[in-house]
Amino acid sequence: MGRQRGRAVEGKKRASSVSLSGDSAGVDDTTIYSTERAAGILLVLTGMALQWASLHSITFFDTVVRVGSASGSSSAWVVNSTCTFAVFLVLFFVSRRMPSLLEKKYSIPFMSICLIVGMACLALGSFVVSSVVMIYAGNALIACGTTPLIIVWGEMYKYLNPKGEQLFVTLVAIVLSVAVYLVEIHLPQAIAVLVFAVLPFGSLVALVKARTLLEGTSGTWGAKSKSAMEKSPALFFVCIVVFSIPYNYLRGGDEMQAVLANAADWSNVLAIAIVVMIAAALAEYAAERNGLLLVPSFVLFLLSAAMVVHLFFRDVSILTVPSFLYAGYYLFLAMVYLALGPLVATTEANPTRLFSSAMLANVGGLLLGSLLGSIELWVGEQAAAMAVMVITYVIFFAGCMLLYNRSYSIFRVNFYDESKYSFEYLVPIAPIELLSKGGGGEAVADEATKSLLDAITAQCDAARELYGLSAREHEVLIALVRGRTIASIAEELFVSENTAKAHTKAIYRKLEVHTREELLNRVQDVPRSERGL
Repeated sequence: MGRQRGRAVEGKKRASSVSLSGDSAGVDDTTIYSTERAAGILLVLTGMALQWASLHSITFFDTVVRVGSASGSSSAWVVNSTCTFAVFLVLFFVSRRMPSLLEKKYSIPFMSICLIVGMACLALGSFVVSSVVMIYAGNALIACGTTPLIIVWGEMYKYLNPKGEQLFVTLVAIVLSVAVYLVEIHLPQAIAVLVFAVLPFGSLVALVKARTLLEGTSGTWGAKSKSAMEKSPALFFVCIVVFSIPYNYLRGGDEMQAVLANAADWSNVLAIAIVVMIAAALAEYAAERNGLLLVPSFVLFLLSAAMVVHLFFRDVSILTVPSFLYAGYYLFLAMVYLALGPLVATTEANPTRLFSSAMLANVGGLLLGSLLGSIELWVGEQAAAMAVMVITYVIFFAGCMLLYNRSYSIFRVNFYDESKYSFEYLVPIAPIELLSKGGGGEAVADEATKSLLDAITAQCDAARELYGLSAREHEVLIALVRGRTIASIAEELFVSENTAKAHTKAIYRKLEVHTREELLNRVQDVPRSERGL
């Protein structure tokens, strides 16, 4: 109880709750975050966007430097991929002893040094001495810097609420990253190269600052004690392999190369991808209330559509296949974080192993896609494309059949149980009426907390009369509206967690709601006449 009250006193530092419209208590009915937490979440969003924009720029380095094949970047990408695979492999094997890169003091300096030296090598090799060796060295060093950064950003998800914040950060960041890259390739060459060099360092700065801001405000919503992973993420890794095969097969095709060689066509593809991702984001927000993850379905549909058009409708617009392909590819990046983020945030999963395994599956699928592309020389383009389709779906359905009951579903956030988690960092700040009377500090915060709790009790009293709740259900309702966890409710009322859950289910049934958010809205909407106001 003392800890709960302590959190409320710190309301002026954290946030205001979803206010229940208790007019007589003078409680503000707006919903805001504390400055620190809101800034931290926005910094995570910004850093993720910069990271992905940097990865796009490295993947399509020729579109940034605009010096054609003379830069040697096309063949250097093989060096980059090889080094990326090697680093992920090393991180996978050392993950038992190093489960958190974010906690290692040398991780940020190591990434910074690799990026600085790598950027210098690329600049020298591309613009000064025209050395392919320097370009290869630059790609290798940049891979050593960006690869750990992918994992470290995944670890940041432990500071984000899996309900809402992770989805917001991921989908907005992926859209912004494509927009940033689209702007970058249209800047004058000198400025574009400067932006290319700044992007990863901006991501690192945002990472450090966001962690500082979020560390103190994220522990209050997390599980009372993180549990072990109940299942394996193996099905997710199978899906990563499946999605990577058609992507890399089509990426090396003539259609894709023709679009990349034309700045206007490539810009149109990126613009289409942005529109598709915004539509997917809106659909995902609607589905989140039911615990569904639609992004994997979108990825599978878009990549399959690209393969079907490539196979049977070659006479359509040259932009069709690349547009399907890259809309699916960018959503694929978001899918990795959306699928693994809740595991990192709510279980004792090893983030280094999780993300290195995911990326190894990704690289493995890319290599298999390239291998299948090479058989075109012997069996022809149509037969090779058909083989890609068949192998992709055989692996996908075999994985679903074999791992369905033993692995987390990639299409449902079924490892996140809202009833086990608290959102008590959303606590009240001092009402305007109190601040206008003067005073401050803990006295004002205490008075604000008392006013809010009185308002909550009054409205829950009205809800009890309106919906016919029992005395015990009324007590549980007040605790639920305050943002308490099932575990803390059971502890306070001296009952078992199963009993607290049973009362909660009864309350939800009587009020005809299904989520905590709906419960808050239902109590807030109790008619004024029912509250005696």
